[in-house]
Amino acid sequence: MSRYQNEEQAAADGFRFAHEPERSRYALYAADAGSGADGRPGTGDGSGTGAERLVGEAHYTLRGAGSTEDPGIIDFDHTVVAPALRGTGLSGLLARRALTGDAIGDRRVLASCWFIEGYLAKHPELLERG
Repeated sequence: MSRYQNEEQAAADGFRFAHEPERSRYALYAADAGSGADGRPGTGDGSGTGAERLVGEAHYTLRGAGSTEDPGIIDFDHTVVAPALRGTGLSGLLARRALTGDAIGDRRVLASCWFIEGYLAKHPELLERG
């Protein structure tokens, strides 16, 4: 399995990052294992439908007022990636996407998730906004 340094490398192997605000999460999807009729990753049934499966998520909870005067808090409370993908760098890319994504806005960032907390300790610049 590859070690991914950026989202472009991950995308080339069929991974996709997405913000799903209705589920309060940043998700990581993998193209299904087979290949579609066009030869690209897909369902493996030759249909070319390009099915995906969820392989990771960084979940957050919004707390506080959420007004202009007090934008509130975003707490990253749970991060998980499929065990088979651990050690590939995808967890770090998911954390980076979540910590730089549009859900943060002007909110204060908390990390009750140990992985996000550790990622922020290694990358404190992600908390600098201005």
